[in-house]
Amino acid sequence: MIKRAINPQKASRVAALAALVSKAKSIAVVDYTKMTPPQATELRKSVKATGGEIKVEKNTLFKIALNKDVDLKGLSAFVFSNSDEISALKVVSDFIKKNNVLSFKMGFMGDRVLEWNDIVLLAQTPSKDVSLRKLLYLLNYNTSRLVRTLEVITNKITHPA
Repeated sequence: MIKRAINPQKASRVAALAALVSKAKSIAVVDYTKMTPPQATELRKSVKATGGEIKVEKNTLFKIALNKDVDLKGLSAFVFSNSDEISALKVVSDFIKKNNVLSFKMGFMGDRVLEWNDIVLLAQTPSKDVSLRKLLYLLNYNTSRLVRTLEVITNKITHPA
């Protein structure tokens, strides 16, 4: 837990970050060193379309807003996923694959601090819709197999050869 005196001029920035942290379902920290302004604009629009938000802020202010002592160095952008845990992370991961200019540093989900590889794994998780479709397919497939098997058994019992 960080106990630091906050400069009154930066208190509103910390308060805004703290509000974002409290409503976010997950947060990813990315290194944006090589990103150009047009790429940043494109990424912001894509993340916003999924219900997320990107903020570029000082690491110290973010640590104070997060109320955790984490090791953050270098230029950091903070990706807040507000609608669900993975949608904004997926957008950033796809952007990294396409442009090769960002890299994940770490992330946060609930009270957990996630390493960069955990964030990558989360970003590769199928969306809720895809997972539900797969589950429904499997349930329907297995139910259909059971019905066909029971039908064959009842036909053998009622109509012996």
